[in-house]
Amino acid sequence: MNKVYGEIYLASEYDQFKLIKGNRKISCNAKLEKSIKEKGILRPIAVTSNMEIIDGQHRYMIAQKYNIPLPYYMSSSKNIDDIIDLNNASHKWTIEDYVHKYKEDGLVDYIRLEQLIKQYNYVSLGDLCSAAEGYLNNSHKSLNNIKEGKFKFYNYIELTNCLGEFEEFIYQTQVRSTAGVFNAFFNMYIIKKFALENFVKRINMKDVKRKIIGIRDSRKILKEFVEAYNYNLTEGSKNYIEYKLNKDRSVTILSERNFQSIQLDSQS
Repeated sequence: MNKVYGEIYLASEYDQFKLIKGNRKISCNAKLEKSIKEKGILRPIAVTSNMEIIDGQHRYMIAQKYNIPLPYYMSSSKNIDDIIDLNNASHKWTIEDYVHKYKEDGLVDYIRLEQLIKQYNYVSLGDLCSAAEGYLNNSHKSLNNIKEGKFKFYNYIELTNCLGEFEEFIYQTQVRSTAGVFNAFFNMYIIKKFALENFVKRINMKDVKRKIIGIRDSRKILKEFVEAYNYNLTEGSKNYIEYKLNKDRSVTILSERNFQSIQLDSQS
């Protein structure tokens, strides 16, 4: 039976509540769980008139797990946009939350994207999402597309091939896959003359693993990658990657690229 305190209700029966498909994915939150076990639930969850939880899924699951009284109130919010706004007021939605939401809606590109995020969880999310839409550099447009339900793979097959080679690259070189590393690798991978075996050999030879420690700027990492790839090659030779050095010491690739992997207007 529910007790009423003003407009706040206190529930001890948990099966009356429903989780909404498309809300953010429920993950483990040890800190919140410890706090609720010690102090109870201090902030009521929000539900619709149909008892669907629109804010407070984690609190609900923890209350149910430990048989803790659950305070809640009725909200006028009805659609997923209202839910996102309400959730953001208490805890901002992450890109993963948006991917999960649209995956639950059945959008194929989001189903595939969530699978790739899980499979390649060591790849920077910004790097992965931008490359997935065919952008050479990390793009706010790509992240906005994800939030708005507009995300589309530019070339899913080519991206998975690139991720497979990146996995092999990381394994053979022991380069740490921090932010910017996959983006720099993607910029190398799309060069038509790029050969992974040669790249790995020269990366190890030039000790690039050590040189890029602490660097998060993909442009600086790309410069190290290009210089390592060209090591012991004569400028203008068959395998040499042509590039120009910019005023900020970044590089612009001049060698021919594979436009199956990138959007034409994404070149830098």
